[in-house]
Amino acid sequence: MQDCAPGNQRWATVRWRFKRKNKIKTWGLAIAKRTSHRKATVAVARKLAVVMHAMWVDGTFYCGDPATRAADVSARAAAKDKKLLGAYA
Repeated sequence: MQDCAPGNQRWATVRWRFKRKNKIKTWGLAIAKRTSHRKATVAVARKLAVVMHAMWVDGTFYCGDPATRAADVSARAAAKDKKLLGAYA
């Protein structure tokens, strides 16, 4: 995509790239529908803080797509084994 593309075209491209469902976003929208937008915002922020803290402690990455997550988990496990075993791998 070129930098000189019109704003609407750039926005459409960005929306198209991130069209997959995100579990946290859909969860937050459901809360907003049930209660209020303000409560949903706080709930999503808190959930993201918990997820980010767990990722920081564990050293993993968040991925909303389960298929990509499975590949990421297996690649990280292989890298962790190689790091732990060193020359014995």
